[in-house]
Amino acid sequence: MIRILGPVCIETAGVERAPASVMVRGALTALSLDPGTGMSQTRLLELLWDEPPASANANLRQYVSRLRKELLVAGRGVLSGRRAGRLGVSYQLDAPDCEVDHRCFAELVRTGRRLLDTGYSVESERVLGRALALWRGPAGVDAAGSARLRRHLAAFDTLWLQCREDLAEAALYAGPCAQAVLRARSVIADHPLRERPWAVLMAAHHSCGELSEALAAYQEFRRLLRAELGVEPSRNLASLQSAVLNRSAIAVQSLLAAIRTADLHAALHSAGGSPLGTRSVTTV
Repeated sequence: MIRILGPVCIETAGVERAPASVMVRGALTALSLDPGTGMSQTRLLELLWDEPPASANANLRQYVSRLRKELLVAGRGVLSGRRAGRLGVSYQLDAPDCEVDHRCFAELVRTGRRLLDTGYSVESERVLGRALALWRGPAGVDAAGSARLRRHLAAFDTLWLQCREDLAEAALYAGPCAQAVLRARSVIADHPLRERPWAVLMAAHHSCGELSEALAAYQEFRRLLRAELGVEPSRNLASLQSAVLNRSAIAVQSLLAAIRTADLHAALHSAGGSPLGTRSVTTV
């Protein structure tokens, strides 16, 4: 498997081979964004350097040659190059989606979210857990690359965060509710200003019969928002607080779904209107 979710490497039978050069790792990362699709030499240069040096074309040929050998030894994927008219050389990494970790990850997250949306919380929890098992750290963490490449990789980091939030919510419905509290608190520890994990935390405390803890979580988040951003919680979260006060499990679940949907729409907007992890986001 070609792995870019964390340190970049090529894994075969549980053995990881990492290209020694940070630039070769960068080339592997860039080319793996959309396997099976040709990438022009110009575009690849843009993904590797913010300002390509005078020797960039010659250097790139060396990196591609070394990467081709790495893939051949590992038996994972084939890297081809061909003339593409005025665009010069086009490079293409041929590997099935199941052999590229971010492809597997994105598909599992989409499936887990779909299961959560349709009420299959136990199955959702299982699938999302498999997705998180593929995550080894920030995408392309040890690879060279331009700001353009980093923007592409940031989409995977966002998807990972959403996966953690989905898993916390799935745990709420699958039980026990204490597990959902732990998962929500884990996300909050890393991203205290994100609203959704606080919503899951409130709902989890409510499900556990801990009304005071649920209301305290709302007030804690409200104070944090005021202090850090000078804003109030969203209307959905305020409504969730009212639902908790009224002990309405149906309203709590409905509002959690609304917050989940709002979070997804915000992510789609930041990704240019395309679902995170799909080919349309990572096409280069």
